[in-house]
Amino acid sequence: MKKLFASLCALGLILSLNANAISIDLIANQSSVNVGDNIEVQVRVSGLNTASAPSLGTYDLNLNYDANLFNVSSILWGDSTLGNQLDLTGFGSLQNSSSRLGWLNAFEISVDEAVNLELLQAGEFTLFSVLLNAIAIGNGNFSLTTNTIGDAYGNDLLIDTINGTAVDIKGVSVPEPSSLLLLIGMLAIVLLQAKMSQSQK
Repeated sequence: MKKLFASLCALGLILSLNANAISIDLIANQSSVNVGDNIEVQVRVSGLNTASAPSLGTYDLNLNYDANLFNVSSILWGDSTLGNQLDLTGFGSLQNSSSRLGWLNAFEISVDEAVNLELLQAGEFTLFSVLLNAIAIGNGNFSLTTNTIGDAYGNDLLIDTINGTAVDIKGVSVPEPSSLLLLIGMLAIVLLQAKMSQSQK
C-alpha cells in the first residue's frame, strides 16, 4: 500500500512539473533570405499559466548570432498581437538593450503588481523581436542564453527548454530579363537595321 501511495505521489509530481514546462523559442520569420534582406527573430515564451501563477515578471537574456552574417537593426518590445505582457496596466516597464559583436542583451522588468501579472498575463507570448540585416552568404544560427528569468514576485523561474533557430543566406538573385523586354529589344534592332538600309539607298 505504501509503495502504491509513493508511486501515485511521484506520478502526480511528474504531471505537475510537465504541466508547467516553460520554454523559450527563437522564431525567424523566414528560413532563407538573400544578402541585403531583412529578417525578424522573435523571442517567445510558452508554458506559463494563463490568468494564474506562474507568470513572468522579469528577464535578462542574450541573443547570440553570427556577426559576420548579420547586422542588428533594432529591437521591438512586446507581442505584436497581445501587446507587452509585462506592461498590462499601462504603467510601462523598465527596458534596456545593449549589443556587442555577436550578441544582443535585452533586459525588462515589469512594474505591474504581481496579482495583475498573474490574473491578466497570457500563457504564451513574444517577449521581444529583433530586426536584423543579412550581410553575407552562409548559414546563421541564433541561440539564447539566460542571465535571469523571474516570476511576478522576482523568484527564479525554471526554464525547461530553449530552442534556437537558423537562417540560410543566399547570394543576391539577379532577375532574368522578361520575354517582353527581349521582344522590344529585337524589334528595336529590326527597326534600326531597316532605317540604316533606307539611309544607304
